Amino acid sequence: MTTTSRPGIRARLRGATLAAAATTLAALALAGTAVAQTDAGQAQQASPTPITPAPHREIRFALSTDTPTSMPGSILRNTATDTILAHVVESLVALRADMSIGPMLADSWDISPDGKTYTFHLRHGVHFHNGKTVTAADVKWSYEYFMNPKTGFYCRRAYDGHAGAKVLDVQAPDRNTVVFSLDKPSALFLNHMTDPRCPMAVLSPESVDAQGKWVHPIGTGPYRFSDWQPGQYVLLKPFEGYQPRKEEASGLAGSKIAHADVRFVVIPDETSQLSALMAGQIDAMNMSEQIVPPKDPGWHIVAGPGADPAALLIQNRDPLLSDVRMRRAIALAADLPGIANAVTEGRTGYNPSLVPNASALATDVTKAGYVQSLPEVKRLLKEAGYHGQTITLETNRRYSHMFTMAVYLQSLLSRAGINVKLQVVEWGKQLADYRAGRFQLMAFGYTARTDPALIFADVLGDKSRNPLVQWEDPDALALLRSISGETNEAVRAKVLAELHRRMLADAPMLVLYDSPDLILVSSRLHGVTTWPLRLKRFYNVTKD
Repeated sequence: MTTTSRPGIRARLRGATLAAAATTLAALALAGTAVAQTDAGQAQQASPTPITPAPHREIRFALSTDTPTSMPGSILRNTATDTILAHVVESLVALRADMSIGPMLADSWDISPDGKTYTFHLRHGVHFHNGKTVTAADVKWSYEYFMNPKTGFYCRRAYDGHAGAKVLDVQAPDRNTVVFSLDKPSALFLNHMTDPRCPMAVLSPESVDAQGKWVHPIGTGPYRFSDWQPGQYVLLKPFEGYQPRKEEASGLAGSKIAHADVRFVVIPDETSQLSALMAGQIDAMNMSEQIVPPKDPGWHIVAGPGADPAALLIQNRDPLLSDVRMRRAIALAADLPGIANAVTEGRTGYNPSLVPNASALATDVTKAGYVQSLPEVKRLLKEAGYHGQTITLETNRRYSHMFTMAVYLQSLLSRAGINVKLQVVEWGKQLADYRAGRFQLMAFGYTARTDPALIFADVLGDKSRNPLVQWEDPDALALLRSISGETNEAVRAKVLAELHRRMLADAPMLVLYDSPDLILVSSRLHGVTTWPLRLKRFYNVTKD
């Protein structure tokens, strides 16, 4: 994100001509000749040429940063890597739009009564991009490749017992059956497999060379990895041998159809991205809260629910805020739904829970939150012996939604008789203060997790051991741990609802909303959808 205010963005856009934008983008070449590229960077570089309007058969999406690797789940990965490779590689299972688990390369799976054995039945007739048929042996090879420490797979901890169950063995009893044996039941085993940051992708062994060195991904997705010019673009081309699933498209699951080439173009500056979209040089870009594009029939905003919780953190070890009556008074002093609506300009609703409203595990209980009550605030403050002591609310200007949220909260809390002083600091200092637990109140935001239990695990604990936790409740922590091996979603939803009720009562933090997923899209594109985890997907998208 940039630190420029919205009026500043408007002024810069009014002052910039499209000719100047073309000069800015001239260094971001789009080569016409495909070049085989390895992560070692040994490929021949293409000569820079100016960006030209995107052709009919090519969808262009702007990336703020280049991908540092073409290996899925590499420790070098970033969000650009995740976005690109979501089109190229697939796992046995996939996350749907509501973050539930759906089939992908496995048509079905069985879980043993003790929860320790997962037997996957592969979909027949699936091919890699090199034309070879996917077999159970390939699944086993892929798992063993990723779990080799030398490969630098980002999520080995999810399978080696450090952050969940330990995979004891993987067997391929026949061409279409794969069996994973665990040391204990795990509610999140399938979830880990389809984590967009490090999917347990099924790859052809030809993705590496004879010495086992990574070359490029040969996966099963609707797109094949075609050309990578570092610092400039990554080009994906439709895989003509791809056979879509029959289920309706949902998140990373269901039917996927590649209608056009997709080129991910590196344009670091958000203003330059917008200028390029207005000039027809790109077709879509992520949109932050700072960007306010002029209204035009040539483009529109696609908005949808996110899963990144925006919250007010309350330091329960502060002498004043250690009193739960003070924390509850803060929770009841402001119109939290109104703040959520104002900060997001009506693009998302109030969500008081760490369970995203878009999640399949959300219930009426998790959607119920605080209702402003100034008489109750007055009573609680009196009982707590509050006499107007100053409480500091820390925020930053780098992330405008945090700053705006803090301004609204400071104003409403002050009107309710709670003396709050706003402290605006650099993002680096705020992050350091968060990590040290060095604050009273803090406007903050968390990155989305693939399952609500994961973010509850991040905020629950003992601050003496980990200052990053926000909620100290041993009983709630024990309740969360009770579903670590529970695969029944109804049971898990009930426990998550109870955790939400307890969090409302204790008020260690106030969750206000899930930041919306916003995409600015050319009107030439059709079928672009949002996703709570913000991963952009261009299969099932057509272009005029």
